[in-house]
Amino acid sequence: MASARGAPTYRASGFIYGIAPDGSQPPNSTLSDIKIKFLRVGGAQIGCPNGGYVNGQYAARWNAVKAYYAKAKAIGATVLLLVHDLWGADGACNVPHYPGDSGDWTQYSNFMAQVISDAQANGMTGTDVRWELWNEPDLSIFWKGTQAQWLEMWKRGYQQVRAAIPNAVFEGPSVATGPGGSWASAFLDYVKTNKVVPDYASWHEEGGGNDPVADSNTMTAALSSRGITVGGYDANEYGTSAEQNPGHSAWFIARLERANIDGLRGNWGGGAGLYATMADLVTTNWQPNSQWWIYKRYADQTGLRTSVTAGSQVDAVAYQDGCAARASIVIGNKGGVTGSVNVVIRNLPTWLQSAGMTKVVVERMPAGNAAVSAPTVVSSAGAPVTCNALTVTINWTTATDGYVVTLTPS
Repeated sequence: MASARGAPTYRASGFIYGIAPDGSQPPNSTLSDIKIKFLRVGGAQIGCPNGGYVNGQYAARWNAVKAYYAKAKAIGATVLLLVHDLWGADGACNVPHYPGDSGDWTQYSNFMAQVISDAQANGMTGTDVRWELWNEPDLSIFWKGTQAQWLEMWKRGYQQVRAAIPNAVFEGPSVATGPGGSWASAFLDYVKTNKVVPDYASWHEEGGGNDPVADSNTMTAALSSRGITVGGYDANEYGTSAEQNPGHSAWFIARLERANIDGLRGNWGGGAGLYATMADLVTTNWQPNSQWWIYKRYADQTGLRTSVTAGSQVDAVAYQDGCAARASIVIGNKGGVTGSVNVVIRNLPTWLQSAGMTKVVVERMPAGNAAVSAPTVVSSAGAPVTCNALTVTINWTTATDGYVVTLTPS
C-alpha cells in the first residue's frame, strides 16, 4: 500500500447486449450502481431468420441501437456500434450476401450512408460512440467472404464514416482469435498501409483460459514492430459461459485493470435471452445475482489504485482512499485454486490503523445465478497490525466464488 497510483476507471464494467431492446429494462440504477461504462449493440437477431439491412429489415435493428444509446446517455456510458449486426450478419439470421461479394460495393456504400445518416440524426457523432465495422470476421458464422474482402470492407467503411464524421472513434479488428492470430496480423499490416488505423485495438478473450495481460503484451509488440500507435485497447468480449462466475469475473476485472484494457463481458444468450440478464449479472427479472455484487464492490472502489502482486491463479484489484479511511480489495480466482489463500497486505497507512488494529471485513460472492440481496459476510473483526502489515486468510472452498476484503480503522 506504499505504492498507490491512478484514480478508478471501472474500465472492466461493460457487456454486449443484455438489456431490453427498447431500453425499458433494467432500471438505470441497476446499471449505474455498478458504473457500467460500455454497452455494445447493433440489433442482433431482431427479425430473424431474415433480419437486418441485407434482408430489408433495418429499421427494427436501428431502433434497438437508438434505445441503447439513450440508455448509455442516461448512465454516462459509451456505445460500441456493431455495424455488422445492422447489416444482418449476426450468426443467427440468413445472410444472402456480404459486402463486396463479386466485387460489388454498391449496396455496402448505400448501407453505410444509411447508418451514417441515422447516427447524425440521433446525435451519435461524439466520442461516446465507437464504430465497430465488423465482429469476429475470422469466424465463418459472421463473415463468409475472403480475408482480403473483409479488409477492403474495413477501409471503405472507415473512409466513408471518417469523411462524414471527422471525429468518429473506431475500434477493431474485434477478432475471436486474439491479437496474435493471422487475421489480427493481416489487419494491422493493412490498416497501416492504407492509413485506416482504428483509435482502439480490440479483440476477444473468449477462447477459454485467455489472459488479458498476456494478450495486451502481444498487441503492444505487434503495434510497436509496425510503428502503429492507438489510443487504447478493448477486450470487447471477455469470458466464456463457464468463466462467468464471481471468482473468474473478479479475476478478469483484475487482469483488465492490470493491463489497462477496457472490457465488455461476453453474452451467451440467444434470441430473447440476448436482450436479458446483463450478460449474466442479473436474473431474468433483473434482480442482482452474486456476479453483480462483484461488480458493485468494484464500482465502490475509490481513491487510488494500489499495487498488487498476483498469484498464479489468483489476482486482485485494490484501492485505498485516505479521505474515506477505507481500502477495498476485490479478489478473483481463475479457477485453479482452493483451500487457504493468503492476502498479504503491507505498508498499511496510519489512517487505516487504530491502537495497532485494523478492522477487516471479508465478503463472499457465492457462485450461482439466483437473486442475491447482499454478499455473504464471512467475517468482520479487528486484526492486529505488525510492522504495518497483516495477513487475511481466505478459506476458498469453491474456486468459482469471489471475495472482497474491506479495511477500515478498527
